[in-house]
Amino acid sequence: MSAAPFGRPVRRQVTVYDTPSQLGGSFTVSIVETLAVDTVKVRVWYGRATAQGWEAWKDWDGYTFQTDRADLTNERIMPLFK
Repeated sequence: MSAAPFGRPVRRQVTVYDTPSQLGGSFTVSIVETLAVDTVKVRVWYGRATAQGWEAWKDWDGYTFQTDRADLTNERIMPLFK
């Protein structure tokens, strides 16, 4: 792992899932925190990987919400760098 400013490691990839958006599609999300056995807090990943790192698209990227763990599908590793 490379070092980011102030000595923090650079996150090169993230484990993500699909979950219903309640807007007619789905969000790509990662688990931020386990709140209960069946409930998690998730972060929306909305943007694209570039050679310099994640390019956030401000509409939804970074939005967090609670959801049922059972609603998370299609687990995969998503690169944050191209």
